[in-house]
Amino acid sequence: MESKLDTGEILKIKDEGTLLEVYTSDELDLLFSVQPPEYSGFYTFARHSIEGECPIVSFEPSHKINGWQDWYYKVNLKTKSIERLNPWR
Repeated sequence: MESKLDTGEILKIKDEGTLLEVYTSDELDLLFSVQPPEYSGFYTFARHSIEGECPIVSFEPSHKINGWQDWYYKVNLKTKSIERLNPWR
């Protein structure tokens, strides 16, 4: 599954949700990859009202955060990391 950031970079969910890869807009170069937090996996992509396109991270039912299983995560290109935002749906 793949999507595109507003800045043009391509996001790809790989290995059954265990890896998020971030590529240049032409998909020729892998910029970085990141694993999801413990007890979770990358599920899909969705548009966040402020941050734009974001990966959705889904936690195991026994590891919900504040009662929520699915969360928006922002891709931080500067730090080559992801940051939890708010619950999805």
